[in-house]
Amino acid sequence: MKRFWVLALVLAIVFPAMATTKIMRLGPHPFYKSKHLTPEDLYKIAIDFAGDVKIGFEEAGYGDLYLPFLDQLKTAKVEEGEIQPGTHIEWMLFRKHRKVQVIKDAIWAGHKPMKVYKVTIYHDLKAYHFIVPLICGNISLQSVEELPAPICALSVSPSRVEINNPVTLDLCGSQNWVKGVVKVLKDGAEVARVEATSSNCRVSYTATEPGNYSFNATVYDQHGFASSNGCTGSVEYWKNQPPVCDLKVSPTTVLAGEEITLDASGSSDPEGKLIGVKFIIKDEAGNVVEEKMITEPPYVYKFKPTRAGSFMAVVVAEDDHHVTSASCQKAYEVLKRGFFVVESGILSQSDPRLFVPLRIGYEYRVNYNYRVTGLVGYNFKVKKMYEDEDYGNPITADLLFSYHPTNYYFGVGVGAWIVSGDNKADVIGKIGYGFYSTRTTEASLFFEGRLPFAESKKSGEVRLLFGIGVRF
Repeated sequence: MKRFWVLALVLAIVFPAMATTKIMRLGPHPFYKSKHLTPEDLYKIAIDFAGDVKIGFEEAGYGDLYLPFLDQLKTAKVEEGEIQPGTHIEWMLFRKHRKVQVIKDAIWAGHKPMKVYKVTIYHDLKAYHFIVPLICGNISLQSVEELPAPICALSVSPSRVEINNPVTLDLCGSQNWVKGVVKVLKDGAEVARVEATSSNCRVSYTATEPGNYSFNATVYDQHGFASSNGCTGSVEYWKNQPPVCDLKVSPTTVLAGEEITLDASGSSDPEGKLIGVKFIIKDEAGNVVEEKMITEPPYVYKFKPTRAGSFMAVVVAEDDHHVTSASCQKAYEVLKRGFFVVESGILSQSDPRLFVPLRIGYEYRVNYNYRVTGLVGYNFKVKKMYEDEDYGNPITADLLFSYHPTNYYFGVGVGAWIVSGDNKADVIGKIGYGFYSTRTTEASLFFEGRLPFAESKKSGEVRLLFGIGVRF
């Protein structure tokens, strides 16, 4: 087992040494022949022999470095120097029989230092140190150096500010950088750019329009490499804007004397606070019938209107800068509780007499569904039981309770049938249909039956009425 590890150690030492190519001398296979190679010749070599340079870079395994090499060589700093014997070289391009070839993993094994031009190319956060021997123009990569990546750090303060005031953009926490660019965006669109440097790492920006602004920063090192980490911030620029009112009316239809709620609790001020909400009530003609100022939230006004009609509730909110909102308006309706009633029709008594009644009275709404009606009437006799009868024209006095779930309604009540020699107390049943209705007027058709409490078995005492009624 011990012999195995010794053998492995020998192989690990010997084989790498065997893989390294020793360059003893230069000149027999030059990439570019020149009696006196100058720094300006380097770019000429790269351009005039661009195809061969590209082939050489690809064979060396650095094809992606070819274009950056050509681009930066135009402006790169070229220095003259020497490399000492024993210096390692990653690879070297040369020509042999007019064909570009590459030596990899080589060392300079000459007896004297090699005179070279030195130039550094930067790509993908790496520094590629090239040398070009003066004697042969063989482009060679001596070494590759990993560069520290620039890291961006941005702080924006304050986070909320009024327009025309600056915010501070602080890049001082960034690393490995010399220059920074901050893009300013409003609603996703770029509106400005602000530049900073490592020596002036705190800069400012001032907006003149309100809105949400975001800042995207990128820092660059001395070689132009950009940071790749997220580097953002945001700020809200605000302007003292008028408050916004909100109004909800519940219910929107009430009977006179019922409570109605005007709710302005949803009113707000975008950047401050409210100091009050004014409620204004206007009638159909636009006249102000009531005003109420509430200075404490939740800005709800409850009241019981007594006057029927259509009304407009108006709300205006005021902020702590004494700026008022546009008005919010909602309509509501107050229905009449009571109506005057007129009814008429054909009343048939099965003896058989016919009458044309004319009734007047008053109807009161207890609520939306229940009503109480009082009526007095005079019944004109239009058909007698026999020619010379002395039965007169009856007077009626009725009190009814009715239920109105929809346009149909049902009623029961009691009444008096007053006529000479035949006064009776009646029980009344009624069913009707409202075919016309406004806020102030109603019209209905109805069928009514009247039956006396006493002598109800006499057919002549049963009275049936088909009529029409108007309420106003």
